[in-house]
Amino acid sequence: MPVTPSSPDAVDVRERERPDRGAAERPPRPQPRPARRSEVGDVAEVLRRAFIGDPVIDAFFPDADERPRRARRMFAVQAAFEHLPNGLVEVVDGRDGIVGAALWGTPGTPRTTRTLSSLRSAPHLVETLGLRRVLSLGTLARDCARLAPDRPYWYLADLGTDPDARGTGAGGALLRSGLGRADADALPVHLESSKAENIPIYEKFGFRVTGTVRMPDGPELYAMLREPARG
Repeated sequence: MPVTPSSPDAVDVRERERPDRGAAERPPRPQPRPARRSEVGDVAEVLRRAFIGDPVIDAFFPDADERPRRARRMFAVQAAFEHLPNGLVEVVDGRDGIVGAALWGTPGTPRTTRTLSSLRSAPHLVETLGLRRVLSLGTLARDCARLAPDRPYWYLADLGTDPDARGTGAGGALLRSGLGRADADALPVHLESSKAENIPIYEKFGFRVTGTVRMPDGPELYAMLREPARG
């Protein structure tokens, strides 16, 4: 599903300042790694927690009692059917398990592969979102696609950290990992953000707003693009 926005507000890409206590006392820098298929549930749970209060998730699931379960299932469908087989899922580990995750769409995925993934995920999305919202989502996806680059690019679908891990640098590590990969490919990165207040954060990483799309019965999404850094 190509439209759940990345949210640095839910990620905290800005590591909080700490007093310098010496290298021996500093925690190790978060190291992103590829997720395993067996970790889909953990990835879905950390993203669910990261996106608590996100306007897109609230619009998808207006029933607050059902929202946690359905949001978790939606993220699991994204990871299992779209990004693990056809893209990239990276995670950061904490002391007690995964504390951050990023779902990336890779450049050059054949159209037939994307179509098959959509067909496989469709029944699960209908069960999770309901048919009306799935159809609305398809319209939104087409609107967002019009603002995507007309050349190969990396797509940041979701990036989030557990609220208890905010300020540890996990979100920033995940974002920098993906940007470094895109730079190595000399390709741009595209995303949609659901909050205007997140725009300045992404701008610090080289993104700029390229347009907006209004989600039916939901927030305005801000399409953003980052050109590859010149090495």
